[in-house]
Amino acid sequence: MLAKWSHAIRQLLDDPRFRNSRRVRLALYIGLAVVLFFILLGSVMPPRYDFSVGQTSPVTIRAPITAVDTVATQAARQVAMSKVPKQYAQSPAVEDQALAQLNQLFTTATSVVSDKSLSSTQKLESLLANAPKGVSNSTLQALMAMNVQQIGILQSVSDRIVQDLLGSPFYQESTSQATSQVDSKLINFDLDPVSRLVVQDVVVSVLKPNMVYQKAATEAAQQAAAKSVGPVMIHQGDVIVSKNGIITSTVQSRLKDVGLYSSQPNYGMIVGFMLLMGISVALLAAYIERRPPRRRLDNLMLLITGLILILMAVMIAITKSVMNAGGPASIAYLMPVAVGSMLITVLMDSSLAVVSSFYVSLLFAAALNFDYWFTFISVVSSLVGAYSVGKVTHRGTFMRAGFLVAGTNVVSIVAMHLLQTDNGANFQSFSLHVGLGAFNGIITAILTMGILPFFENAFGLLTAIRLLELSNPNNPLLKKVLMEAPGTYHHSLIVGNLAEAAAELVGADPLICRVGAYYHDVGKTRRPMFFIENQMTKENPHDKIAPSLSHLIITSHVTDGLEMLEKAGLPKPIRDICATHHGTTILWYFYNKAKELDKNGTVKVDDFRYLGPKPKTRENAIVMICDAVEAAVRSMSRPTPNRVEGVIRKIIRDRLQDGQLDECDLTLQDLDVMVGAFMKTLKGIYHSRIEYPDPDKIRKEVAK
Repeated sequence: MLAKWSHAIRQLLDDPRFRNSRRVRLALYIGLAVVLFFILLGSVMPPRYDFSVGQTSPVTIRAPITAVDTVATQAARQVAMSKVPKQYAQSPAVEDQALAQLNQLFTTATSVVSDKSLSSTQKLESLLANAPKGVSNSTLQALMAMNVQQIGILQSVSDRIVQDLLGSPFYQESTSQATSQVDSKLINFDLDPVSRLVVQDVVVSVLKPNMVYQKAATEAAQQAAAKSVGPVMIHQGDVIVSKNGIITSTVQSRLKDVGLYSSQPNYGMIVGFMLLMGISVALLAAYIERRPPRRRLDNLMLLITGLILILMAVMIAITKSVMNAGGPASIAYLMPVAVGSMLITVLMDSSLAVVSSFYVSLLFAAALNFDYWFTFISVVSSLVGAYSVGKVTHRGTFMRAGFLVAGTNVVSIVAMHLLQTDNGANFQSFSLHVGLGAFNGIITAILTMGILPFFENAFGLLTAIRLLELSNPNNPLLKKVLMEAPGTYHHSLIVGNLAEAAAELVGADPLICRVGAYYHDVGKTRRPMFFIENQMTKENPHDKIAPSLSHLIITSHVTDGLEMLEKAGLPKPIRDICATHHGTTILWYFYNKAKELDKNGTVKVDDFRYLGPKPKTRENAIVMICDAVEAAVRSMSRPTPNRVEGVIRKIIRDRLQDGQLDECDLTLQDLDVMVGAFMKTLKGIYHSRIEYPDPDKIRKEVAK
């Protein structure tokens, strides 16, 4: 069930309608402002009593005013309410129903006894169908053995007893004594033992409580009893809790009653903080919306940015709560403010992290009474953290960043200490602050490394570390390609090198291009021998099947690959490369083959296209072109530089004319630059080689 929900949420987050919706975007901004406001509101308000149960009070607290003791008053009223008996009302319908059941039974008995055509079994079945629930078979058989007059007497007696018992209050508790009550009534009638047993069994089966519980009346009586109890008062000057006294739930309640448990809200501060949050989120939104199109955040990335800011707000609130609870003020030096900027840098980019650094630092300062000291330290550490993880190549980068943040914190604390007019502070306190600032950097690195995988896995994000992990040849999917389709594996490696070289020149992400190329053809492992790079012999299975079937097999490697990638949990950008690496191009070989075999002229070129979709990002388009270039160059018998360049330009021209690049933002200049990158990379792969002499031929010549 959890996996199903997780899959549904992932599909929603990947849905373009969610990612590009303006309404969702506006809701995310408003939601961020509201959530941050409520998380940090308690941090910016003045300190107040927030004793927990079991805590020792450091002072004696007396009631400043006379007030109602809520708990004591409620307890007294509960006692009064518990003494109110339940209210019942007698229901005549119960007696009428019981008499109707008796009449039905005895009338049926009179009928079956009078009807001589019925067998004993039929008579018993008729009685069973009309007898009240609980009447025994022996009672019914006894009735069958009586005559009409006897049955009439029994009905009269039964009616009298039911009327006597249900004519007066008959409670639920009375049902357990129903048999003895019926016996006491039977004393007044002259009946033989069998008749007594019949009456007893029948009457007991129809007796039901006739006293119906009146919930509304009972509650009304209880409320009236509660209102009659006067309030228990706490008088001014009464001791709420003595010094070193234990805080109980009763003490907590009395503190609330006299207004000491929490200070009265300062509505001016609340409104001011509300305006502060509104302005700050609006400015953050303005910056995000004015970013260049290539750096624009979609709704998913905006949601993740908001979650990181909320996470930092929670950390700030926890830090302030510790301080309000009596913790040392120096705990603020341990607040890992740089975690937010480091996460945003790794998941998004450093420019957004810089803006977020100032934003989080202002929130932190607001919680600490707008102290410039902590504002400066948090801004500096956040910026250093953001810049130090700008290019992550392994997990150790975070530890290096942590040490840089630690060193920066130490220098900042020393600088601020020297700038103070009274810098002759306690050396022990100064040393503590320096030590906490250094330890802050280590905590920052550890938290960033621990939190980052959550975002990677929960939202299917691609970070540099995640990409490097996916590029490991020991990945199960890559090993599967190597073992089952070695030709495809070699092809994918070359495509990856081509794509990485091209991406570096046109401003795309080289790592995504390379890793996406590694996985773009994993679907070929389903039927590896149907792809020419995996065929070790001259025998081609496509020669034995229809072109339409060949088209279906070839194009299915895209859908098969998508299925395998999704099952393996690979992120969406990698899956998109797999889905678009052929776009909606045409399988010309099988189209021409089908056209040659077609005698009716019914073959259509669109029937031999891939299903698509077309590339929508630079990375998708680059891998598409590299895939076609590598396959074309590899198939050339004599790949000279001029011929190779001609093939590359033809492939790019064909893709442009076929509209395959219409939905991505590659320019003609980008495509021209990519040709040079392809030529440089292919030159190192398909370079000319000298022809080595045949050893057997040399031996024969020597022998002659």
